[in-house]
Amino acid sequence: MKIHWMLGIKAAIEKKHQNGEEANVLDIGTGTGLLSMMAAKCGADSITACEAFTPMAKCAIKIIQENGFEDKIKLIHKRSTKMTIGKNGDMVKKANILVTEVFDTELIGEGALSTFRHAHENLLEENSIVIPHSATIWVQVVESSAVCAWNTICPIKVKNKYLLNTPHSVKSCSGAAAVHDIQLTQFPDDAFKPLLPPQPIFKFDLSGKSTLLYNEKRCLHVKPIINGTAHAIFMWWDLIMDVNNQVLLSCAPVWEHPDTKILQNKGFSLKTIADLIPWRDHWMQAIYYLPVETPVTVNNEVSLIGYHDEYSLWFQLINESINEAPDCERPVCSCNVHVAYCRTRIGQLNDYTRNEKYIKVLEEKITPDTICLCLSDGCLLGLAAIKLGAKKIFVLETNFLSKKCIEMFIKKNELSEKVEIIESVDNLPPENEINLIFGEPYFITSIVPWENLYFWYLISRYSSQIQRIPIAATIMGVIVEFNDLHKIRAPLGVCEGFDLSIFDKLIQASSDKSDSPVEVQPLWEYPTKALSLPFVIKKFDLTENVNEIEDVNISETVPILTNGMCNGVALWIDWHLNSEITISSGPTVEVQSGTRISWDPFTRQGVHLFKDITHVTQQSTVLWSFSFAPQYGNMKFDFRILSKNIK
Repeated sequence: MKIHWMLGIKAAIEKKHQNGEEANVLDIGTGTGLLSMMAAKCGADSITACEAFTPMAKCAIKIIQENGFEDKIKLIHKRSTKMTIGKNGDMVKKANILVTEVFDTELIGEGALSTFRHAHENLLEENSIVIPHSATIWVQVVESSAVCAWNTICPIKVKNKYLLNTPHSVKSCSGAAAVHDIQLTQFPDDAFKPLLPPQPIFKFDLSGKSTLLYNEKRCLHVKPIINGTAHAIFMWWDLIMDVNNQVLLSCAPVWEHPDTKILQNKGFSLKTIADLIPWRDHWMQAIYYLPVETPVTVNNEVSLIGYHDEYSLWFQLINESINEAPDCERPVCSCNVHVAYCRTRIGQLNDYTRNEKYIKVLEEKITPDTICLCLSDGCLLGLAAIKLGAKKIFVLETNFLSKKCIEMFIKKNELSEKVEIIESVDNLPPENEINLIFGEPYFITSIVPWENLYFWYLISRYSSQIQRIPIAATIMGVIVEFNDLHKIRAPLGVCEGFDLSIFDKLIQASSDKSDSPVEVQPLWEYPTKALSLPFVIKKFDLTENVNEIEDVNISETVPILTNGMCNGVALWIDWHLNSEITISSGPTVEVQSGTRISWDPFTRQGVHLFKDITHVTQQSTVLWSFSFAPQYGNMKFDFRILSKNIK
């Protein structure tokens, strides 16, 4: 990615010098100081870098000194909007080259429009060169039930029988206002159908020749390429780095990336191309959900309308050609579901296979005398138990918004006479009032999958004589080689010839103090190859009282079965509903060593990333240890590769 900036900076400085001008560079949001050092290397006459974040500004000063540019780069510790020009100001005179990368997945979400606009009005000369020179936002309208699963809750049904219907307020809600950023390249080809060809909908002239507007709407008239129902819009953007339109940085998914056709003509497969195209985890793609599902037909022109304010984008599609785009407020959630639950949780609630397993086990347990206690946040399956014949359901809902959502479903399905909501764990019903405890388990406050073992602590208030679902839980792991995910923790080292190791030390010191050795990631978005078979870390019997369990301290080794670059361990939890049926938050198909793992898209898995990447062979092993203090709920993991680096 940085090569694009280097080429743009080099071209800008050369152009100013060819015109007999000085090249005076302003670097906004300098971070490590890398772009400023590029400008120095390319021969800029003066360079001013600004950085508002104090730890980063101090780090940049050290990096600039370490690389020998302290006499060429002046660092200003403030926001660019607070900078002054003049004899005693931050810059003696205005700059004539601006370089900055204040972009996010949505392009404008970090305030790029106001940053560029303020710079042109206050910090730059006329006819300044700006890097990047322009930006374009691209959109593609798609049909995809898989995408919809993240946005709206469908009725719960089994064998074509509806057990729970969705309130109209949920079905008609446009969803969360926050952008849904995603690695679209990893989205299965057969999970969506493009209805319109990709369209450039907003073009931003960053050069200053025209004023950047904070509020715009644009209407495109487009003919669909296939019949279907428009559900959502895929979005990405690209940047033109230089005034000659020669250097393009594209964030497009693999099937629309400008390099794809070139590589396909050379015989590369789409799968191989996906690995060759630059990987990014900050500038991904995004999904926007249309406020209304719209049927479209081939060659019948539709109106695709885009809107943006200073920070956000939104869209609508009208199934006719209109002359003037209507005004449209930025969509916000009106049903509380999209505020109470994350997108992966909504996807869980829509997972038919998952629901079918739970319902099968409930059907075996529920009788007309069943009084069930449901211990999970937003547990619609607990409500569905009434339709399966349960006499009464107690539902624990300690989260205010989740409680409001459950109340909507209770009202819609006319269940109020048989459902009682409990708002505090202190008010749970006594043991003699229930005969079945059920949980998915899921709690809004849980981050890593095993934190949902809070369910175990709640059911331990009751004797083991009361039936429960699930009956056990197993924490699982597998040793892996990530294609790209490990890069989020990888040191920068030397980048484009500049030593950034001081930044690496800062990040590592901060990480050692504050980061858990296990983080969570939606692993379906990150290609992962298994280097071992899955292994059991610890199985818990949920019929036992957790308060009577002794501390757990385990240490074992796992053999590596496939040669590879070992950079991580993936972790998840399996819930055993009974002796035969299990719900996994990890792989969706059996894991084979040496092959790519297929991950559940509706949960986030635990990830341990090794600091050092090690080439492992079938003679290698990984030592793991696990400790659990039930009294405090603390779990600790440790992993070490027992093999020497092979060079």
